[in-house]
Amino acid sequence: MKLSATIKKQAIRLEMKATRKRQALEELVDLLCSAYKLKERDTILQAILQREEKQSTGIGMGLAVPHAKTPVAKKLYIAFGISREGIDFSSIDDADAQLFFILISPRDVSGPHIKALANISRLIKHEEFRNSLLRCRGEKEFFDIVKKAENKYR
Repeated sequence: MKLSATIKKQAIRLEMKATRKRQALEELVDLLCSAYKLKERDTILQAILQREEKQSTGIGMGLAVPHAKTPVAKKLYIAFGISREGIDFSSIDDADAQLFFILISPRDVSGPHIKALANISRLIKHEEFRNSLLRCRGEKEFFDIVKKAENKYR
């Protein structure tokens, strides 16, 4: 599964406004709901917050991947955001998160969710990919960066 084929153009925010973790989660959920016309915003936010309470999804290297499974999701939905200033996300390396992929998927389907998390993890470990995303200034450029990395780091 390719991220470049899963994320909609409308699900990309290159200039997040949030400055705190809770604000970032709300902004990302709002982006996800708006891009995919999802009506259950509060239910989705609650699922994301509950998952975050178990363990921070700040995985380090400037990346956070808030994710949850919820019965209101009919399939896997992904959105992406950048915080140019960075947000304290209680990451395992104590670095602020600047790159955010948020995922929700149905509770009873694991395959796409796991594959998406694995793909993000595989790509993000490459400094060139992270730096390219941080320099990204448009949706087309975002997709070009992701497609190039998906081909290079299979």
